[in-house]
Amino acid sequence: MRSSPVAGLFGSAFGVAAAVTRLARPKALHPKGVVAHATLSVTGIGRTGSPLLDITGRWPATVRFSRAVGLPDAVPDIGGMAIRIHADSPVDILLASTGLGPITRYVLTTGWRTTGRTMTSMFPVRIAGRQLLLAAIPTGDGGTWTLQHATPLGKWETLGRLTVDTWEDDDKDLHFDPIGNRLPGSRYPRLLGALRDPSYPAPDEGPDETPDESPDDI
Repeated sequence: MRSSPVAGLFGSAFGVAAAVTRLARPKALHPKGVVAHATLSVTGIGRTGSPLLDITGRWPATVRFSRAVGLPDAVPDIGGMAIRIHADSPVDILLASTGLGPITRYVLTTGWRTTGRTMTSMFPVRIAGRQLLLAAIPTGDGGTWTLQHATPLGKWETLGRLTVDTWEDDDKDLHFDPIGNRLPGSRYPRLLGALRDPSYPAPDEGPDETPDESPDDI
């Protein structure tokens, strides 16, 4: 799948910004954060095409919340939420603070809070032949997020709930790889490699998309 010139431009700008920032600190983006041990409860009513999100179940998860650029606390910053689902194999999902509307779900937002913000995948991922976005929406109690999915311009639908069990100190050695630890049944375009967090080790992304294989082959 070919990436658009606009998307390529965003990827190039993102990479340049990360390279400049890395001169000042080893971890270019999301340098500081807070980690939580959590539980993902999947309702089983989802229709994403990914077995992990469509079958009722409970999975332990590790979540890291951070301010993307690492600006001083007095300055609003983009929020980041990285989720590792400890399933049969680890599954990593990276989300960023955006809106939820048909347009605003593609627009990064800034704020002062590290947690309690609406997060989306911002870029669609192909699952079972459909382009889908994921979102984590805070419920207001400070420790629970509703996990939802939507087509690029469609209505958000609930998949489950992510609940924090314990809060922990930050772990700067904790890295997430949404391509190497991708969601079962999903396919990722090369563009994701250009736009993903460059502070994490870059995986071998291979061709533009993974071969069109069954979920057991990916």
